[in-house]
This record gives sequence, structure tokens and C-alpha cells, in this order.
Amino acid sequence: MEEYKRFTISLPKELYNEFELFRKTLDISRSDAIRKAMKALMISEENISISSGNVVGCISIIMAHKHFEHKENHADIKEEDELDDHSHTIDHDHTYHNHDYGSRPIYSNIQQTDEILKTDIQHHFHDIIISTLHVHLEFEKCLEIIAVSGPYERVKKLKDDLQRLKSVISVGFFIIDKE
Repeated sequence: MEEYKRFTISLPKELYNEFELFRKTLDISRSDAIRKAMKALMISEENISISSGNVVGCISIIMAHKHFEHKENHADIKEEDELDDHSHTIDHDHTYHNHDYGSRPIYSNIQQTDEILKTDIQHHFHDIIISTLHVHLEFEKCLEIIAVSGPYERVKKLKDDLQRLKSVISVGFFIIDKE
């Protein structure tokens, strides 16, 4: 009989709810779903780790994106009143609201900090990044595709550094030997 180990994981509530809905549609247990996810991760990492020398491919990341919601203190506006409308429903009349993008001191949330860090990380890997493509999937989700070419170790390090960002929802890693 196979021996099992039990462990506890912590997830953001939204991710847990999405996972529960997903696994119920597949009609599989939590344990089986986690086992399959772990195997898929190990298999993908195993396949790429056998590469050596120069590789070419892409790193794709889906990131959560929160928008700046800067509200100034105005004595004539009550606390419960909204200072600006930041809703982004689909507008079929193609009318848009304006934003003030002027520089001002603000405190960044995790996603905004990660966006700055992502850009900084990419600048440190300019030697292997061929191109990047940024796609706005939804108002609060973005896809970034990074074309890479160079030594396997550098490409893998770039992927690992990007994967550590807290706002990263998922990472895809597709490479082949360049030779």
C-alpha cells in the first residue's frame, strides 16, 4: 500500500474559490487535483532542465493589475462621496473618461510595485530578451509574452525571477535548443 503525506497550503480566497469551481467541474477530489498540478509542474520543469547551451523560445506571464486610485483630501467632500468614477464597463458609444496621469506622490499596491519590478528585471536581461508583447486581457489582467534567445541558465533565471512576483497568476515557459 502506498504511503501518503498530509500537508496544509494557504491560498488567497479568490484563488481557492476558482480552484473549487474548476475541480468540481472535472469531478475530481482536491487531493487528486493538487497531485496532477504538482506532476504537471515537475514534468514541465524536468523537460526544460535537460536543455543545455543556447535556447530560443518565450516566457509568457499573466499578471493581476490594479489601477491607481488616488483620492485627494478635500474639505468640501464627505468621506462617503466618490471623488472620481473609475468604473470600466463596456461602453458601446466609445466614450471614455479622462485620467490625470501627472506625477504625484502615491503609495503603490503590490501589483503596481510588481509592474515596476518586472520592467527592472527585464532590463537586467536585455542580453537575452529579443522582444516583449504586452496584451490587456481584461481591465485587471494582462498577458506579457517575452521572446528570448541565449544561454539556458540566463533564460531560466529570467523566468524564475519573473515567477517570484506576487501578482503573477501563471507562467508559461516554452524553449527549444537553438542549434
